[in-house]
Amino acid sequence: MPDIARPSPPAHFLPLRRASLVRHLARGQAPATPLEQAGLLAAMLCRTQAHAPAQLERLLHDACALFAADAASAVQLAGTGGAGQAELDAWLADLAVRGVLLAPDDAVDAFVATDPTRYPGEPFQSACLTTVTGHVIRFPAQAGSAVGLEDESAAVQAPRSDARAVERSGLFTSDQARVLRAIAANPDELIDLEGYAGTGKGHLVLALLDARPGRYTYVAPSRGQVEAFRPRVPADAATRLLTQIEFANAIVQHAARTGQLAGFAPTYRQSTLALRDIVARIGLRGIGQRTPEQVLMTAFDGINRWCASAAPSLEPRHFQRSLPWAMVDAAPYVAAAEHVWRCMFDPVVQKGGCLSLNVGHIGKWLWLRGIDLPVALGMVLVDEAHDLSPAWKQLLSRHAPGVVSLGDPHQRLVGRASRWSSAKVLEMHQSVRQGSQVDGLVNQSLALDEAAGATERFSGAHDRATGVRQYAAWAQVPVGGMRLYGSVWRLLREATQLVARGAQVHVHPASLRVLQKDAQGPIDAWRSMREGGPTRRWDAFVAACGQRGQPEIAVMFSDGFDAAALERLSARLVPLETCTVMLCLAQHAKNLQADVVAMSDCCFSTGQDARLPYNPVRAAYLAMTRARHQLWVPGDAMAQLQDSAQRHAQARGDDRAKRMRAMGHPPAR
Repeated sequence: MPDIARPSPPAHFLPLRRASLVRHLARGQAPATPLEQAGLLAAMLCRTQAHAPAQLERLLHDACALFAADAASAVQLAGTGGAGQAELDAWLADLAVRGVLLAPDDAVDAFVATDPTRYPGEPFQSACLTTVTGHVIRFPAQAGSAVGLEDESAAVQAPRSDARAVERSGLFTSDQARVLRAIAANPDELIDLEGYAGTGKGHLVLALLDARPGRYTYVAPSRGQVEAFRPRVPADAATRLLTQIEFANAIVQHAARTGQLAGFAPTYRQSTLALRDIVARIGLRGIGQRTPEQVLMTAFDGINRWCASAAPSLEPRHFQRSLPWAMVDAAPYVAAAEHVWRCMFDPVVQKGGCLSLNVGHIGKWLWLRGIDLPVALGMVLVDEAHDLSPAWKQLLSRHAPGVVSLGDPHQRLVGRASRWSSAKVLEMHQSVRQGSQVDGLVNQSLALDEAAGATERFSGAHDRATGVRQYAAWAQVPVGGMRLYGSVWRLLREATQLVARGAQVHVHPASLRVLQKDAQGPIDAWRSMREGGPTRRWDAFVAACGQRGQPEIAVMFSDGFDAAALERLSARLVPLETCTVMLCLAQHAKNLQADVVAMSDCCFSTGQDARLPYNPVRAAYLAMTRARHQLWVPGDAMAQLQDSAQRHAQARGDDRAKRMRAMGHPPAR
């Protein structure tokens, strides 16, 4: 489910104060009133068995009536006593797993004072809901133009509506209400909204569309996110929903129609030509011992890193990953990349699609040419804005009708999120997806993120129940819901085993593509060795599996998992709609949520791989914030994650030192 889904349902509350439960565990003492006695009985029963809400309501009503009619019956609640904090934590965890929480003390106090002999039912449950409450938001009226991108002049000349404000009431967290009021008070400005996972950023977008008339353009990275959002947008809203690719193409096409471009309109494209055909068409030569094809690959890497930076021109530092040994004399490669870049936007060269163009390339090109976004786009709402390049942020910051940027820097898995040049920064910390039971785990993880920038800690909802379960062995985890992995090999083994057992398994499409691609390496290496070829590739794979503590993976391939087996496995996977368990790599879990989420221990121990392309702490944070009702983690999760963070930081430091030496800098003492 995408992040824009409705908030998870609240927990069911027991009329029992925490202090009353502590006295029962420590001294064996039953609560003094029938209302709390009923709450304690329900807690005892809910620890071992889940109860439907209606069943639990009936239980509380009947138990309260029983204890009120016969005070002596409360003797059955007496305990042995002697229990401490560990037992209390176990009780609360068991209840949370089953969607049950103790009511806030003030709610219990109020109803005990009113009538301690009667369970009040729905009024009591409503009084315990504190995360999302009613708020009135005042919005200035806006023009409701419905012109398209081709009607730029009409959009500019469209008269504004009257200056009377409109008010909308709705259910929001205090964070959401504060942010909406800030947006309402600052129309046509750049708002940078940074919100933790599950804080309801999508809910704000819908509230804004409903309350503030006018034209909007919503932009999301993928088609799936756009289509998940579309049904929730009112049919009569003047809102355009675009993927980032469609957004980039629309800007270019508008610039071409309005005479801002001379002929060529560079839209998104993927080249199907082989490298040798590309270098032949663009006239690229080799450099030193490097072939033209190798130079082309080096140029692509440098261009991509440049497009992800704020630099106006290509520099030697953009080649530090692909060419660390040549940093002292990178000029030939910079010149080659500049030539490739010119060819990427040459209409003659690009006829027929010679070179690929992605969103990052187009954004950089538009920024360098000083192209402005069409005013007719209206206010632009950008989802997943933490992944935007500096060039795109510069383009958007100049957009007169205003921009609302929705992001979470902790979900940017590679590198650091670039800052807006000038924006009103707002933050949201209150989750509506997860309960406060996850606070410790999430905040301990965030503390390991070197790029942490939020001023406040993540806060789970006090009226949501997300039980955190620790397992000693993976076999303890129930098969169902969403299973997340930090290792593609662990995912492959699990998928194979579960399918063989008859489970209805779905693998996330992005994770499946990685699995199918990466599995070809050991499949080819084993086949080559069996046919009498060199053993170097297979030996390296076996060594890598041993280093990661996964020797069984190499055995799996040597026992016959080949291309045909991979094809059979892929064919037996089922669609998401019919699966009983979904498997996904942690780095692909964005915009997903599930009632039950289980994180394999490899989600926390990924730092053992020095070549890990993404930040292991952020991937773990991303994974653990997917769970609505149950989250399963290994008992030593935080110890493993801390070690992974240190390993990752050390690997990055070693790589940085290597690059500095290549540039001629003396080693640090």
